[in-house]
Amino acid sequence: MSEFLPVEPKQRHIEFEIGEPASEVKVELAFERKLELGVTFKDSMKQGAFGWYPYVEGFSAKYITGILDRFQPGNVYDPFGGSGTTCLAASRLGVQSYYSEINPFMAFVTETKVNSSIWASSNQNFFHDVCKDFIGKIRSKDFEKMVRKVDISSYEQAFPNRDFFELTDVRELLCARNIALEYESVHPHAKNLLLLACAANTVKSSNMTRRADLRRRRPDEYKNRVVDVKAFVADSVIRMCSDVAAMPNKLVSTVMVSANAMSISDDFESRFEFALTSPPYLNGTNYFRNTKIELWLAGFISSEKDLSGFNRQAITAGISNVTKNKPDDLIFPAVELVVNELLAVATDSRIPRLVRHYFSDMYMMFSQVLKGLVPGGKFVLDIGDSKFYGVHVKTDILLVDVAKAAGFNVDAECVIARRHSRDKTELKQVEIVFSKPMISAGNR
Repeated sequence: MSEFLPVEPKQRHIEFEIGEPASEVKVELAFERKLELGVTFKDSMKQGAFGWYPYVEGFSAKYITGILDRFQPGNVYDPFGGSGTTCLAASRLGVQSYYSEINPFMAFVTETKVNSSIWASSNQNFFHDVCKDFIGKIRSKDFEKMVRKVDISSYEQAFPNRDFFELTDVRELLCARNIALEYESVHPHAKNLLLLACAANTVKSSNMTRRADLRRRRPDEYKNRVVDVKAFVADSVIRMCSDVAAMPNKLVSTVMVSANAMSISDDFESRFEFALTSPPYLNGTNYFRNTKIELWLAGFISSEKDLSGFNRQAITAGISNVTKNKPDDLIFPAVELVVNELLAVATDSRIPRLVRHYFSDMYMMFSQVLKGLVPGGKFVLDIGDSKFYGVHVKTDILLVDVAKAAGFNVDAECVIARRHSRDKTELKQVEIVFSKPMISAGNR
């Protein structure tokens, strides 16, 4: 909007030796390496605990497992933990994992899919009895009486006049959630697993749908649709029981390093042998708005207004992250060329600012990952490019420059998927392998 003006040229500049041009970094097409990659979350939905919560933006479990097999790290850090695919894949391979995640609901998903599932796997008979008891309660005749007494004021206060749910459905969902919370006294992990089963069906039980972004369902998307909250939640719990029974005997827990990947404690300096992530894409997706109903149901927000606090902390990847009060950006010459192109054509002045903010924030992330890695440690990053107002933002190439400025070496770049913008322009999804120098520049 008009209150977001182009940034004046007063930001700090970063001077660095680029070395070999980013465009000359080794590029290997996926088909030339004969890789069989699944790079989206879709293939994870049927793979045990990976699919306990549907996450459009999530990693492919097959892809992540393949990378961990390829590099064989002793431990791994994911600076953008998301739904915990990296951490869960590592756990199943017997590898210690660490993660950062600003979205508290997604951090809850990660903790539950990894640490709570380890508890459930170690206490299978007890967990089975908990699940049986919970399902019995939501299927009982008393459940309907409880539903009629459910207080929905928290929903009305959080989303006034939004009509996200039919009232009967939100009452049933809240009632199931309330019963799940009662299992805290039985065991916190039991409560977490049952709460995740409820949260995983939040959008499915609503008038909304998630197609990249959370939006209201169209009339034609209601055809033959029957909402049965009790059945949805019960099916999720039954699946959990089945998946837990099939888990490997030796699972390894995960540890949260920080909420913000742009700031990790000195306690984790040179702690990680390997880092692996898919960062927020520069595409306008609001990762907090997309999970706002789950954030509310799980008790992490009381109002949509609470989302702004998360947006201010996160990597600036979408319009809602662009603020007037953001600290001065770091400036990169290659990024400024793109920013200037956008300034000439963008009707929304926030877009050039978005691009500048994004790469400045990503520099901060790279600096922190570099601090956390051991000398020689690898950092594998999966990223896609973008297009705004006809201007192609070659995100992978620009990130190579930014990573070099932070102190990384660039080992290889591999195209792993082809994508298209809304105007049918071909885009790509790329895997970049960085490495921390054996001797950091500061110690030379």
